[in-house]
Amino acid sequence: MKKIVAGFLIITFFCGMLVGYFMVPYNDLPKTDWPTECPEEITFQIAYEVALHNPEVVELISNKSIRTVTVSKLYDNYRDMNYTQIVFQPQDPNPDDRMTGSKIIVLINDSCMVYSAYETYPSYIPG
Repeated sequence: MKKIVAGFLIITFFCGMLVGYFMVPYNDLPKTDWPTECPEEITFQIAYEVALHNPEVVELISNKSIRTVTVSKLYDNYRDMNYTQIVFQPQDPNPDDRMTGSKIIVLINDSCMVYSAYETYPSYIPG
């Protein structure tokens, strides 16, 4: 009887591992459906929504008090690509330290995808 129970437990364990192995790829699929279709002309509103749906951008701007947001269109001659640039400028934590505040720059390409997202370093303002 003990051999049957031990055999049953071993078979159950390996079946569970096998099911878990095949189920993992289905759990890793993205949960968001943004964007469903990228329009031919990307508006500033669409670019802004794409940026805010990107986890990397959300991580960069989280826990920061954003002072201004500017949006502009760019063209890269080298890559022959159009971009929509969004610049988030957080509040300067210490305005009297003679340093410029950092900026968070996000580039959205014509495929409605975040091409680049990064935060600039503060720089010194000579007196």
